[in-house]
Amino acid sequence: MSIRPIKLEPLGKNEPPHLLKAFSNTHFQGACVDFTAEVSDFTSFIPCSFKVLRGCWLLFYQGEIADNHCVLEEGLYTDLTSCGCPTAVLKSFKPVEYDFAEPSISVFALECCEGRELHFKEAVSSVLNKDLHFYTQSVWVRSGLWIAYEGGNFSGKQILLEPSKISNWTEFSGWSVIGSLRPMKQPAVYFRIKNRAQDKYLTVTGNLSDARATSVCVSPYNGKNTQIWHYCHGLFKSKAIAACLDIVSGRDLPGAKVALWPEHGKARQKWRRNKDGTISSYLSDQLVLDVKGTKKLICFYVFAVGSCGWLGCSSCLYPQPACTILNSQLWLGTFVTSPNRINYVFLPITFSV
Repeated sequence: MSIRPIKLEPLGKNEPPHLLKAFSNTHFQGACVDFTAEVSDFTSFIPCSFKVLRGCWLLFYQGEIADNHCVLEEGLYTDLTSCGCPTAVLKSFKPVEYDFAEPSISVFALECCEGRELHFKEAVSSVLNKDLHFYTQSVWVRSGLWIAYEGGNFSGKQILLEPSKISNWTEFSGWSVIGSLRPMKQPAVYFRIKNRAQDKYLTVTGNLSDARATSVCVSPYNGKNTQIWHYCHGLFKSKAIAACLDIVSGRDLPGAKVALWPEHGKARQKWRRNKDGTISSYLSDQLVLDVKGTKKLICFYVFAVGSCGWLGCSSCLYPQPACTILNSQLWLGTFVTSPNRINYVFLPITFSV
């Protein structure tokens, strides 16, 4: 047994969200190169061990028939075997973007997501054990990022699964079965949330000593904890106070008001961040976080996608085509530094509406 101190590196304001240190020899020996983005050329540098310091990464390697990959979560990997990579021929690696949704997956006994279904929200070490004895023919990744293993107890070849429907698992993966499954372990992150229409940040206001006496608004950047949030188990939690975003009425109706409330774990407090830049409620995928009001009176509500119209703070909806997304319903993320590490949030919006 051995022990060594851990040295925390100083971090600035513009640090990248992903960082991987690769070494030319095993056990972190030899030349060291830092990577913050995708790499596909290993002609001049062949990594043999890794320190994943920020985020998660996909490591691609040459397989017998096609290229395979394994997932590197934050941690130390002394050699390729510890990565789950059975070959020394590396092809490329790239960072995995953060996903803000609770993990949920279903496996089916027939193709096209039909027949007997098993639903999981947590890791399962053996899909083929005597209790389940399940031969997967199709998969529906409902939310979150999952790692599928060909063998039981999280062993063998790996595939990272993103939200989608896989109608024929054998055709998709080349495997006859799924041995085990688990959600990918994402590092904890803090972030600021900026509304695209207002160009201001989601902010906690009011008496911070009493969650029930606080509210949320959009304000210019202030550098305080009142604008810093943490996503955990579907909840958007404030760093400044022990409270999270909550739909006050608890009903899945457009125009329901959103406020801060102590955590109780009900569905009305759960949210997911979508790739189109919206933040939707677990009560309904069609209800998204929106900010409406005049310059003097700003309120947060959930609205159906494609709804608009607001006078002061009176509910007045005017339906538009379902594909329409308003700027007030788009939220961008920014990095937040802490004493120990850099943290990351949402992907930047790259399209216009």
